[in-house]
Amino acid sequence: MAWRLYSLDLSRLEGTAGEVLSGAPEGAEEGYPASFQPLEEPWEARRADPVPWPEPLYFVDGRERGEAVLSDGRRLALLGCVAAGAVVYQQGNMRLLETRVRRVGVGLEEALRLGELVYEPLPLEGPPSPGDVLTALQEGLRKARTLLEEKLAGALAGGLLVVDGPVRLRRQGPVLGYIKTHWARYLPEDREALLSTLKPGERTPMFRVRRKGQELASWYLRLPLPPEGVRPPESGLLRVETPLQGDFGALADLSLSLFPALASHPVKDPRAPQNLLPVGGLERELARRMGSREVVVRILARHQDSLSADLGGG
Repeated sequence: MAWRLYSLDLSRLEGTAGEVLSGAPEGAEEGYPASFQPLEEPWEARRADPVPWPEPLYFVDGRERGEAVLSDGRRLALLGCVAAGAVVYQQGNMRLLETRVRRVGVGLEEALRLGELVYEPLPLEGPPSPGDVLTALQEGLRKARTLLEEKLAGALAGGLLVVDGPVRLRRQGPVLGYIKTHWARYLPEDREALLSTLKPGERTPMFRVRRKGQELASWYLRLPLPPEGVRPPESGLLRVETPLQGDFGALADLSLSLFPALASHPVKDPRAPQNLLPVGGLERELARRMGSREVVVRILARHQDSLSADLGGG
C-alpha cells in the first residue's frame, strides 16, 4: 500500500502518542542508586571564590520537532526536523558560531521530497512491537538530534563545552551538562534536605552518578532569583554533571561563577532563571532556522496527493 499522511496534528494522536511525539523528558527514568556515593564531605552548602571563565567557552544545544505522521496501513513513519547549534564566548563577546538543520523521515527507507522540503530516510533499527511504534519513532528523531549535536560538538577545539541536558557525548576536553527540570531524585532523603536551604551562588557537595558506562560527578546549585513572587522549592535549582576525570572539582567551583552570571530573568523568559541566556538565544535562532511549523504543515498538506508517487508506493 502507498504511504499517506496520517496526521498533521500530533497532539490528536490517541493514548500516549501526543506525549511521545512532543518529547518525553530525557533522564526521567534515572535516579539515585541504593549505594549513593558522595564525593565530598561534610554534606553542607559550598561556596567558591569567583574565577575567570575559560576561553573559548562553548554552549551547544539542539531541538527536535515532529511535523507529520505517515501510514501505509501497516506501518507508521514520522517526518521531523532536528537542529543543533553552538554559541562561543571569547574575548569578552558571545556570538553564534554555527547551526545545522536536517529533516528526517524516521521509518522511511527512501528520501521524500515535498516541494522545498526534503526528508532524509532514517530506517528504524529493527521492527518495534505494535505498542511501541510511536515511542520508537520519537526515539529515532531524538537520536538524529543527538547525532547532530555530537558532530557539531566534535568539531569544537579546546576550551570548555557546556551542554543543555545530561552529558551523553564524548569529547577531548572538559564538558559540563546542566539539567533544568528534576524528574528523578538523585539524593536519598537525608541528603535531599540540603536542596531547600541552598542560597543563590551555593552548591551541594559532589556525588557520583553512573549512566550507561559513564562515571560522572554531579551536584546541585542555586541560581539567583528575583525578589518578587512566590516560588516552589526547586526554583533556580540546576543539577550539573561532568565526567569523573581530570580536575572535576575545579569545574564544580567554576560552575558557581558561570551559571549564576548567565541566569535569565522572568521578564524575558518564562523558564527563568534556569534557561541560561546564551542557550535561550540559541534556541530562538534554531527555531527560526527550522522554519514555521504552520508553513511546513501547509506545504505537506498541499503535496499529500503526490506523496505515494514520491515514495514509489508502499
